[in-house]
Amino acid sequence: MENKINYVGKIFVYNTGMPEDTIKATRRKLEEFGVDQNDIVMIELPEGIPEGSIMVTIWPHYLSVAKVKLVRDGSIYAPQLFNIEL
Repeated sequence: MENKINYVGKIFVYNTGMPEDTIKATRRKLEEFGVDQNDIVMIELPEGIPEGSIMVTIWPHYLSVAKVKLVRDGSIYAPQLFNIEL
């Protein structure tokens, strides 16, 4: 696996209710994977994400990196690309 996330524009980070220390660890880890801190958009709900965008979901022990393929009627189809351990 390449140690970089390839993206254009913004990275949408979906917080599933994790505490602040996990969010800080997420930001640091994404920076290690080549993401500019100014490109991170934290979201509480997976809504309004443009097709083609990268979405990262925060879980207790890892980050799930996915690419949004289709947005329809409030649903997102975003196949997982890979996981990053926290």
